[in-house]
Amino acid sequence: MQIIGKHRLQRHPGHDGNRRDGIYPVPTTNNPGIRSVFLYLIILGVLASCAPAAPTATTLPSLVPSLPASPTAGVEATLTALAPTMAAMQQQALTPLPTVTQLPVTVMPVDPVAGRPVPVPMDITLPEGWTERMNDTLLLQDLSNEQALRGIPFVGYGGPITGGEGRIVLLWGFPSLVPTNAVDPAAALLGTAPAPDLFADGLRLLRLAVIDPACNIGTDLRRDYRVGDLNAVGTQFAAVDCPEEADTRGWFAGVQSGGLNFIFYLYADPITAMDTGREDLQTILDTVVFRVPEATAQP
Repeated sequence: MQIIGKHRLQRHPGHDGNRRDGIYPVPTTNNPGIRSVFLYLIILGVLASCAPAAPTATTLPSLVPSLPASPTAGVEATLTALAPTMAAMQQQALTPLPTVTQLPVTVMPVDPVAGRPVPVPMDITLPEGWTERMNDTLLLQDLSNEQALRGIPFVGYGGPITGGEGRIVLLWGFPSLVPTNAVDPAAALLGTAPAPDLFADGLRLLRLAVIDPACNIGTDLRRDYRVGDLNAVGTQFAAVDCPEEADTRGWFAGVQSGGLNFIFYLYADPITAMDTGREDLQTILDTVVFRVPEATAQP
């Protein structure tokens, strides 16, 4: 090693640079500041070469599923698949419903006139002490014409029962709230006429004709009864706080025979007599035999 001026020359075997004889200068100095800078640069170079490589970013899977190109694509595909089936269903011939012809019905004529008794088309056996006390016609508003009045025949019976006095009031020959020739889809499918709603009729006439409307009237649920040998429908009722009549309770039973409607109202006076005399009233009701010609349809 040779010292030339302020530089030290070093020889590196096998190195062919631009320097003569493979010798390059290495600066030397006695200045501490320059030494510190040079040492600092060397340390930075070493740290840079030892630093780990930057992490490679990893692409995460998307949490939102890919949407189809068209939002309606799935619906259109479904409709396209169902189109042949729908077309086949439309081509099938529907079975036509049976045609129901409403035939005129001949019913025994009833021509009630106020103040004139109307013979009742039935037989009833009254026990000893019982009599027919009235036979007349009520004038009530017509269901089909609010400006007109309709006459409804009625008959009243009365006599002793166990514990008091019993009464039977019969209203008959009146039109039902549901007339028998009304159009009813269910009845049309079966080819039959709908039955009258005698339960609703009984409730209506109870308040209009039998019991004073000023009374506090209460009724029970629909019940089944018997009149003679026919099934009937009705319910129990009570009338209290009447201004001019005694409190009472009883039941009504409605039945149809030969196209005519009949509703029997049975009650007692005093009100407690119904507890002991109910069987007496039902025994009278069991004797009823209707004498109404059967209604016939005219072609």
